[in-house]
Amino acid sequence: MVDWQAWRKHVNRTIDERGRWYGLGNADGEPLMTLPEPLGDGLAAPEQWMEASDIEFKMPAITPSGELHPAYQKLIGDALDHIDASGRVSVDDAEDFTLLAAWRGHDGEIIRRGGLVVNPNAEDPDNDGVPQTLTIPALNAADVWNTIFAVSWPAAWWSAKPYEKTSDESGLKYSRAWKMARVELAGQAMFTFKEGKAGFVIRRLAQESLDAMMMTQADPDGTRWVDDPYHVVEVPEVDSSPVISLEARDGTLWDTVAAQAKNAGVILGAKMWWPGDAPIHCWNQATSSMKPEQVDISPSQGAPQRTLGYRSFPHAMVVLTVKEVKNA
Repeated sequence: MVDWQAWRKHVNRTIDERGRWYGLGNADGEPLMTLPEPLGDGLAAPEQWMEASDIEFKMPAITPSGELHPAYQKLIGDALDHIDASGRVSVDDAEDFTLLAAWRGHDGEIIRRGGLVVNPNAEDPDNDGVPQTLTIPALNAADVWNTIFAVSWPAAWWSAKPYEKTSDESGLKYSRAWKMARVELAGQAMFTFKEGKAGFVIRRLAQESLDAMMMTQADPDGTRWVDDPYHVVEVPEVDSSPVISLEARDGTLWDTVAAQAKNAGVILGAKMWWPGDAPIHCWNQATSSMKPEQVDISPSQGAPQRTLGYRSFPHAMVVLTVKEVKNA
């Protein structure tokens, strides 16, 4: 169980002393340890995804006392214990981690960034078996925009049931069963066409797509991801963006909305949120017990069951943002 209050105090104190805090977290964004001052320029984390393809953090692999840093042990040392017969790290045993960063914005509010760690590596320039530096590359949290589909027919995803698939179409057995879910795609423009203020259209599409995709995923105990989400779309109280129209054709959210977002003067992004941060203004959570029509944020008939309000969550969240560009 994470002591969020203690971590918030520690992070705030570190920011006051060093200007920024860097940390390593688990796959859910829960902090595990504080990282030392970085080597070089530190961590680059752009406001808008696509300004930089990823983020990277370089640090000493050795502590001041001469021991291997715990981050090295977590990211590389432990993985060496799970090498299979082919010399590769076993996927089944691989553990995911997140690279985290926090600093104060212009208004004094704590800004959090981070993303999933990918392919960390250590450098041993002396070739003596003792690594000197550890480089931690990570995805930007805003990469969610490029990994979630802009769902054309959310109702079809909502009714899809996950099942285990043990072989491919030719009958070749997989080494382990895969969870699959069969979904249908909309083929008529009346289902895929979206029109309205840019901010609302993009936020609604993002939230309904997140809900639909998380409905098709389940934990080993059967809990649907939609019932315990780790992603949410923030909705500001005022939307003064221009009207746009677009089609959701099951491409990625980024490919579907990026051009229209740019033309409308809105920026796609994402931030990390911790319990204790200011509540997020968002739609109420969808649940697996809802009917498809209840999940619709703006139904064509009847009153919507999704309401806006300020909400907090019991764990870390990735918050998708659609911000309007303000004229100077």
